[in-house]
Amino acid sequence: MVKYTLESDVDDYVKKSLTSLGLKKLFDFNEKSSMSPYLKESLRGAAKTDKKSNFGIPDFSIEKYKVPVVIECKLGNNKHISSNKSGIKLDEASVAKYAVNGAVHYAQHMIASKKFSEVIAIGITGDSEDDITISVYYVFSQAIPPKFLASYQNLNFLQNEKSFEAFYKDATITEEEKHVILIQSRDEILRQAKKLNKLMNNFNIGIEQRVVYVSGMLLSMQDVVNKSGEIVDVGLTVNDLLGINTDQKRDSVIIINHIQEYLDVKDIDLDKKRIMIEQFKNVISLDNARDEKKAIDKLVGTILFEDASITKQIFAFLYKNVYLSIDMTQGALDIMAEMYSTFLKYALSDGASLGKVLTPPYITNLMARVLDVNMKSRVMDLATGSAAFLVAAMDLMISDANSKLGKDTTIAEKAIDDIKKKQLLGIEVDAKMYTLAASNMILRGDGSSNIRKADSFNTPRELFSSFSSNVLLLNPPFSYEDFGLPFFEFGLDNMEENGLAAVIIQDSAGSGKAVNTTKRILAKHTMLASIKMPTDLFVPNAIVQTSIYVFRAKRPHNFKYDIVKFIDFRNDGYKRTERCIKDVDHPIERYQDIYLLYKLGFNASKDPSFHGNLWNLKQIYCEDTISEDGNDWNFDKHIDYDTTAEPVDFFNGVKSHLSWDFSNYILGLPMMGNLKFASPYKFEKIKAKDIFNISSATPSFDKGDLTPVTDKSFDYITRTTVNRGICQYTGFIESEGIMPAHSFSLGLMSMVFFYRKNPWYAGQFIKIVTCKDSNVSEFAMIYLESLLNKLTPKLLSVLVRDVETVFNECELILPITKAGKVDYTWMDNYVSNIRKSLINNLAHSSIYS
Repeated sequence: MVKYTLESDVDDYVKKSLTSLGLKKLFDFNEKSSMSPYLKESLRGAAKTDKKSNFGIPDFSIEKYKVPVVIECKLGNNKHISSNKSGIKLDEASVAKYAVNGAVHYAQHMIASKKFSEVIAIGITGDSEDDITISVYYVFSQAIPPKFLASYQNLNFLQNEKSFEAFYKDATITEEEKHVILIQSRDEILRQAKKLNKLMNNFNIGIEQRVVYVSGMLLSMQDVVNKSGEIVDVGLTVNDLLGINTDQKRDSVIIINHIQEYLDVKDIDLDKKRIMIEQFKNVISLDNARDEKKAIDKLVGTILFEDASITKQIFAFLYKNVYLSIDMTQGALDIMAEMYSTFLKYALSDGASLGKVLTPPYITNLMARVLDVNMKSRVMDLATGSAAFLVAAMDLMISDANSKLGKDTTIAEKAIDDIKKKQLLGIEVDAKMYTLAASNMILRGDGSSNIRKADSFNTPRELFSSFSSNVLLLNPPFSYEDFGLPFFEFGLDNMEENGLAAVIIQDSAGSGKAVNTTKRILAKHTMLASIKMPTDLFVPNAIVQTSIYVFRAKRPHNFKYDIVKFIDFRNDGYKRTERCIKDVDHPIERYQDIYLLYKLGFNASKDPSFHGNLWNLKQIYCEDTISEDGNDWNFDKHIDYDTTAEPVDFFNGVKSHLSWDFSNYILGLPMMGNLKFASPYKFEKIKAKDIFNISSATPSFDKGDLTPVTDKSFDYITRTTVNRGICQYTGFIESEGIMPAHSFSLGLMSMVFFYRKNPWYAGQFIKIVTCKDSNVSEFAMIYLESLLNKLTPKLLSVLVRDVETVFNECELILPITKAGKVDYTWMDNYVSNIRKSLINNLAHSSIYS
């Protein structure tokens, strides 16, 4: 065995392997810079030196198949890959030193160039010909981690078209993998949106302005490309904003000018362009003060290192954490909707009262799949919002075109162009939401041609007849008449015959509170299915009972013979909290199953891909007729529940009642008369500052910042008084971020103190109070907690900013020893005796009988 000493030895191994497969150099594969001009252009700026003028040069490239292949080689298997818990590291040092990291870096840059939508990246390292490591990755996004093809450990799949096609089928993303990616991407968007919201709040950017900033700035980061496909002006970067405070060179004006240029080269209706520019100007560039240099906010402290305008600081956050980190063109993820929902959560209104309850992307995707959206579909949404349904539909339509016509073929490209320009229709009356929808579709490859700013009900019928929609997807404003159901009726009336429609709407619409509309709908259209959705679906913006109703257009419902499928999907496998969506019970499998259940009914259980162990079909599915009354559209009207209880049900019920009884018994105990324990030497008034230290609990965390782990658990404390301020339990994050045990938390909204026996993490608006004497016992701390909470009325009467000052000057009446010290031992004995008395009282109570 000859040991390799040079990186060229690994290169020689690759050339030998490719040649042995029958591939010819400069014909079937290229080495270094001998790649095609098109591939080379896609690698502009991808050099590992990170100099924008350079081209990246992978060691080998193959362009003969439907997807390009790039190969990066390194000497020594210790240089194969560098990764962490987040995946492959793509910092400059890792990309330069490790084979896999370099190959994936090149592939993602090729995708970012918009010249390729998928690339095969291969990292190859070796210490000798007998000790070679090969890793193959399918890269399909500039931001989402690539798919590792673990079973491919050699280059044989590159031999010919047939072998590559077999490999490609394994490589491409499955529906289950797409769902996982969608949820992961959404979680990342929500995490960044929360931070961005905090940044904008720090700069006093209005709630309703924030998402316009997002859409406008993301547009300004796009390259300006003419009709020939040439880049005439590269998108703005952080370095383009110079902080010059003149009318024409202000940072915000530079952004607006680039948006204007970007939209000018697009084939966009003039009125649409005018509305969009007007919205962006009114928000981004109207206030000159936001272009004056300010101190750097800590949220962009790792991106910018000297004073910069508010405009630049927001731009820098978006550029680093959204534009470069999140793929805006992949799948059904609606970035604008996720940002907007997050901002609404922090508004004075929760959004629900405004009817602005935006549909999560995994639901828009589900509804589009249920209606069998495909490359021939003509999809309409009459309450477009941020265009979430059109985003989901376009993704399925493009995927179907590529599958049926061949990815990157001329005929497929023509079909996709028609999909974007002719087969999507969205109508939105609100100017801001209209701007978001248009921006959203432009950022995704420009499906904005038929996004119209109009009132759906006043739109000329000729538009609908000429469009001839065969698919309607809708989440109407819940605040509208009959919970928004007239939007659905209007859409059904303006579809082609036998078109399919789905609406997600409040259950009240189908339970008898909108019967005038439901009766009119049934007189003209057929109900096919009703899917009951989780109550927490729209958390944190709203808690609302909803269902998805599925209809066939322009065929009156036959109440005697038309059977409706009723599905209970309240358990979709997710638990939604204010901070995130949690996988608790096989959600990926459940979302796959719900499609089969809708299509096959009880026969779904016979399908080999159905996860029958997750469902009790008799409890969550039934088929039934509906009445002419229009008040029985919901699942609960048609299912007979099994009320037979199992032993475990009784056991859990008794446990629940005992816990309740114990809690109420203890809380209801009167003041006991035997609490006359030994008195201290004397009591004295002592200022709080003489025995306590008080400060802001920093760092403080949003829920989205916390990463639970299995082997550790700490309290996460917020300003609530429920559950002693404990909002949730979380895992260890970082040693400097945790508050010490044996301390007090103070919630600034309630001004209530709680003793913390264990280490804890702080949410927003929390103070930490510690004793200057480190030897105070647990029971003495409980004594002090009761004493501190006597200060609550006084602290509630002052401004939050003055709490520390006022607290320090407050006087507490404390027991004192003969030596003149605070008597913590007496406090300990006092609380200990009370505790013993309570336990003894409980042991002899009737609650045990």
